[in-house]
Amino acid sequence: MLLKTQGIVISSIKYRDTDLIVKCYTKSHGSISFMVKGVLKSKKGKFRSSMFQILSLIDIEMQYRNKGQLEYFKEVRSLHPLNNLQGNVYKSAIAMFLAEVLKSVIFEEEQNEKLFKFIQRSILHLDQSDNFANFHLSFLIKLSAFIGFSPHLPENGNDIYFNLYEGYFEDLESKYTMTAENSNLLKQLIEVDLDKNHKIKMNKTQRLDLLKLLMSYYELHIESFKNPKSLSVIKSVFS
Repeated sequence: MLLKTQGIVISSIKYRDTDLIVKCYTKSHGSISFMVKGVLKSKKGKFRSSMFQILSLIDIEMQYRNKGQLEYFKEVRSLHPLNNLQGNVYKSAIAMFLAEVLKSVIFEEEQNEKLFKFIQRSILHLDQSDNFANFHLSFLIKLSAFIGFSPHLPENGNDIYFNLYEGYFEDLESKYTMTAENSNLLKQLIEVDLDKNHKIKMNKTQRLDLLKLLMSYYELHIESFKNPKSLSVIKSVFS
């Protein structure tokens, strides 16, 4: 079946000396993995390795076989060049981290257009934004809503501690609750749109603490989730 769709590059792994295995999240069919033969060897081929950088937005044409095997691109072109994201060391670190998170939480080979549009819109915002220190925190919170464990806002003014295990705010501290300070920052991030996250005032220590807590939140709610290897890069870049 000839298929034309949009895709987001989630991972790009070298295979042997000349090939790449590229995992994409597609608008029409969810997660699909591709073999790109010879792309690391020839400069005159149809495809270039730069097309498959992490979080690249691409138009795809393929002969979709859907047999549980690696697919092959027929045509690929860049949908939106991400020059700022790929040329900025801080944004590149965030992109690497977010791609690892997405690889850990997206498994299905089925259409989820709302999730696709959210990820696509988020990538474009990160590429274009000048204020992105809180971006990864806001993204993790918004992403959780699409995969089934969105944190609920407090029901009354006494609920000031966020319970990581239960996913809601409560009035008493326990081993699963965040401090009142971190809970308040989380509440602010839940309430604002992704493109307004920079308005929330946080210092470096607060960001790192909240990131650690959000990783714990993901671990509690996704059985197979593991902290991304790039988490250490994020910590060093933003410390």
